[in-house]
Amino acid sequence: MACTTKKLCVHTQLADRPASLTEAVRCFLHLMRKPAPPLAETRRVQCQVLSNIKATRARVAKAQLRVSCNSEFNITEVHPELCRLLGYEPNEMVGMSILGLMSPVVADAHASMFRQLKRAGAGERCQAMQTGHLRCRDSIVLDADRNPVPCRLTVQLRMDLSSELVFNEIQGKVSQSVPRGFGQYIRQEPGLHLVDAKEVACIMTDLANTTSFSIQQPPRVMAELLHKVYVTANAVVEREALPYVYIHEIVGDSLLLLCNAEFMGRFPGRTAAIGIYVASKVQKAVDEMLRSFGSDHDMYLRIGIASGPLCAGVVDGRSFRVFGSTIHLSQRLESMCPRSQIACCSRFAAQLREEVDRDAMRLSQCTAELKGLGQVDYTVVDFLGTQLPGQNLELA
Repeated sequence: MACTTKKLCVHTQLADRPASLTEAVRCFLHLMRKPAPPLAETRRVQCQVLSNIKATRARVAKAQLRVSCNSEFNITEVHPELCRLLGYEPNEMVGMSILGLMSPVVADAHASMFRQLKRAGAGERCQAMQTGHLRCRDSIVLDADRNPVPCRLTVQLRMDLSSELVFNEIQGKVSQSVPRGFGQYIRQEPGLHLVDAKEVACIMTDLANTTSFSIQQPPRVMAELLHKVYVTANAVVEREALPYVYIHEIVGDSLLLLCNAEFMGRFPGRTAAIGIYVASKVQKAVDEMLRSFGSDHDMYLRIGIASGPLCAGVVDGRSFRVFGSTIHLSQRLESMCPRSQIACCSRFAAQLREEVDRDAMRLSQCTAELKGLGQVDYTVVDFLGTQLPGQNLELA
């Protein structure tokens, strides 16, 4: 039986569960790393793996994997297949809060929304729910091991605040770099399709001391390094904050993360708390990963954060891009970042003082001449916390 090999893009951090889509993908990647068997055998195995993936997706779609919650947002009913895919026993999920399936930032944002809806009167609640009664969206849920699982959800929230979630698809990847509505302008004739954002935190990362390492290594090793940097950072973003933080762009050995961009996901009043928390988590995870490349290179991750307005959209028919001086300031601040600390603009530092307890961080005031910007005051932050600052999951 003839077949074609399809390219698979998967998140390498998904948990290993028997007979699941994740296991099928892991098996596929494992086979691709092994010495190549005879071509006919390779095609046969690939066809079987891809067939298993299609069967799992079809089973998920047909089964309508539902989760029902009461008005206190506790799970009252869950499909057994979904329990298996997420690594839970059915009796473990029934009774737990739906917030337990969410990343820390997403859980915090939903708890805030639930509190507002519970306090609202019937008329106000009806008006607030008119635009969000039924939503189908790409999302991330966390499995029993707190690993991110991309999925596609339909969410129905009723007037009594009971709800039903339908998992339409459990998939191996999540596409979040192009906001909803802008995909139609990609691979089209160039046009001007823009949106203005008033307050976004631009988190710019860059690897320090890579020049000597790249000179000593073949180009392929450098490519493998940058791949691991991206995978490591993306795993943190998905596990902690997506879509309130997402990796917007990769340029060389730099990553640009955007926090609280209203065209992706916005949690008002929490930009600095979310930004410093995720940036610190990414920095620690990447620095730990870099140790696997040996101790003689002295590479580490620098981070600069600037908050302010920016413009975003498609201007060339090819990609979704962002524009503005906020991005340039984050680039310049990143170059001033000491090891294991984060350089922030004065505006972001002022927000930090409002949103984060002073015991959770050490702040150092600095001044430097930055290229193209002149003399700039900035703050170096040593974030000491391990939890999302100010998180409140109480629903009362």
